[in-house]
Amino acid sequence: MGQVSLHTCDRIRELYSASLDGELSELDSARLHAHLSVCSGCSTYAAATASASRLVRETPLEQPGFPIIVPGRRLAVARKLQMAAAAAALAVTVGLSAAVATISGPSATRSHRSTLQSQKLRFPDQELRMLERSTSSARSHPRMAL
Repeated sequence: MGQVSLHTCDRIRELYSASLDGELSELDSARLHAHLSVCSGCSTYAAATASASRLVRETPLEQPGFPIIVPGRRLAVARKLQMAAAAAALAVTVGLSAAVATISGPSATRSHRSTLQSQKLRFPDQELRMLERSTSSARSHPRMAL
């Protein structure tokens, strides 16, 4: 008859699992039994699965010694509100970051220009005058002083 593909065996094992739960159609049941009669690997799988299923079904249920509490709807609503608040906080943070970047943009450009000017200086006298000017402007503006 030839070798059975692994894909076919995987499908048959899914069908066997459904048959244990009583969820198999007549056509699929006929396919299952026909395959099990020719495939020893699937027959072994079916026997092992049937015994495991029988063991699970015959084992008595245990009652836990502690109460199990399922969270109510109130907790789910609170979680949704928390998520909404977190999303709003994130939106505000991004908006403020964009606003600060827009506001501080020109001053950053100015400092970049002054850096370029200082790089262009070739004489120590010019550098010294520039330092004196920046020191005097820092004294006149206390907030800018380090």
